[in-house]
Amino acid sequence: MKKDRLKTLYLDANATGPTVIKTDTILRGIFGYKDGAKPPAFLRRYPGVVDMFAHLRDFHEFLSYVLDWRDAFCAAPELDVEVCNINNLVHFSRCLLMLRRYDLIVVSHAAAGDDMTLLLKTAGWFQRRRGKLVVFIGNEYDLLDEKIGFIRSVEAEFICSQLPLAAARYLYQECDRSHLLSMPHALNPKVYYPIPNSSRTIDVGFIGDIYWPFVGDKERTDLIRFFETRGASLGLTCEIRTQRIPRTEWAKFLNTCHSIIGAESGTYYLNERGRLLTAARDYNLNENRQATFEEVFERFYQDQPRLVSGKSISSRHFEPIGAKTCQILLEGDYNGILNADEHYISVKKDLSNIYEAIDCFKDESYRQAMVERTYEYVMAEHTYAHRVQNLLKVIS
Repeated sequence: MKKDRLKTLYLDANATGPTVIKTDTILRGIFGYKDGAKPPAFLRRYPGVVDMFAHLRDFHEFLSYVLDWRDAFCAAPELDVEVCNINNLVHFSRCLLMLRRYDLIVVSHAAAGDDMTLLLKTAGWFQRRRGKLVVFIGNEYDLLDEKIGFIRSVEAEFICSQLPLAAARYLYQECDRSHLLSMPHALNPKVYYPIPNSSRTIDVGFIGDIYWPFVGDKERTDLIRFFETRGASLGLTCEIRTQRIPRTEWAKFLNTCHSIIGAESGTYYLNERGRLLTAARDYNLNENRQATFEEVFERFYQDQPRLVSGKSISSRHFEPIGAKTCQILLEGDYNGILNADEHYISVKKDLSNIYEAIDCFKDESYRQAMVERTYEYVMAEHTYAHRVQNLLKVIS
């Protein structure tokens, strides 16, 4: 190992909640069990023990970008990386005690995503660090007050946002002692690549969640439903699945498709620095899970201007590119990375040009030229390895 490699602590979080913390601390931290281990025979009669072992798995297998960012940091030749799952309190405590040994500390999207409890409780320890602290923010519409509070309390040197820089500046304006970086997701070409001689029997594919009404628009849902209900009548073989699958299965699925449909992720309404969306989310998830889009929109967004948009590119837009699968996407900015009708077949948000877009898709020479052009462009500039290298240049 080269002596000049930066000793790096990469803070991950394998899901959230007390059961996961108990499992990761006791089974991983104390007894050293690995993913998929089974309880000893003499303990299998205890439901609580069986439940703990059932949680002994990698919850990130359905969130490719979490694995891809971690892989990219671990593969960076400039870094000597120790990955710490903060839910394993044994390992996390040991890392906090030894914090001054690290040249660089990275808080991942998973650690600063769905639950900030552990980070907030241990914030004082981070002030003892010697190295620079980089915080990647996950789910930039949720728990923003807590995330901003953590960043300010530890005086993080760098904040990495998935959002376009203008939106990120709006959200994190209080964090005036931190340097803000736009750090969108990218491609992991070791997982997402064209499989030689793969049989692409699907014209238009989609696998993913249908967005909840609280997001504030249903443009993506309308596009999905269009191909689901009308694709066959237009001579297209479509496979639409509203579910999540592990990244290995997703990579294989992409290689069975000529195209994937989608749209920018996020919301148009970062009004009140995310508080409007939080109110809509709490209502939709906690008070009225059966609410229609129209009900939620009228209650929260009807008279609200779109002041600051949180729409952005996501990992789902890079993964098809790696598999050399064409994308039919709703028009958008995509962080200035993907350009309409250069890198993807563009569909207007009211679907008014949908038939023209389908004609473009059916032109195989047009489609293949777009696929090859986009693949070369992303491989040259937008892999996760590029993102990590760009970050290291800034923090050095």
